[in-house]
Amino acid sequence: MTAVIVRRVFVAALALGFAGMGVVAPVQASLVVALDLSQLVSHADHIVVTDVVSVQAAWDAKHERIVSTIQLNVVESWKGPATPQSRITVVQPGGTVDDITMVVFGMTQFRPGERSLVFLRGSMTAASVVGMAQGKRALFREAATGRWMADGPDRSGALFLRPDAATPAAATAATENALRRRALDDLHQDIRAMMKAGR
Repeated sequence: MTAVIVRRVFVAALALGFAGMGVVAPVQASLVVALDLSQLVSHADHIVVTDVVSVQAAWDAKHERIVSTIQLNVVESWKGPATPQSRITVVQPGGTVDDITMVVFGMTQFRPGERSLVFLRGSMTAASVVGMAQGKRALFREAATGRWMADGPDRSGALFLRPDAATPAAATAATENALRRRALDDLHQDIRAMMKAGR
């Protein structure tokens, strides 16, 4: 933990990986295994287009860390039991309580009112984002065409490892493809094909 004066910011370098997909790294970066789109799809229990309803941060029961609870309203469900208008609760470390902020580098952030495509694991009442920031894509309407577009995930705060590498390296072509901005309909079509193929 590194304390910074002014707002008493606590920094936690946590990589909350998926079955061995993350390791703890030095402060200001988390080491995370790079996941391509097919891996995100296979590891997710839910793939959903959602609107963020609320974000609430609170201390855990032992008053040792801050945990944020995010309420998501499902707009479309591409994988999993969720239906439109149902709710999914995401619970993840980090957030602000009073004048104390805990930051988990590489963890995605949610803001009320935003629309996102998210890859989640766990139950509908206690889900987490697959692959940290890799499992969330901010959505926006393209001005010229009116199409929904999906941004690539936020890669700041994390160093990505290829599954077969021991040190951080440039992302593979497959990983880069998973991270780039795309039309939401095209992304949906690719994900449907992967699910049909059993990936």
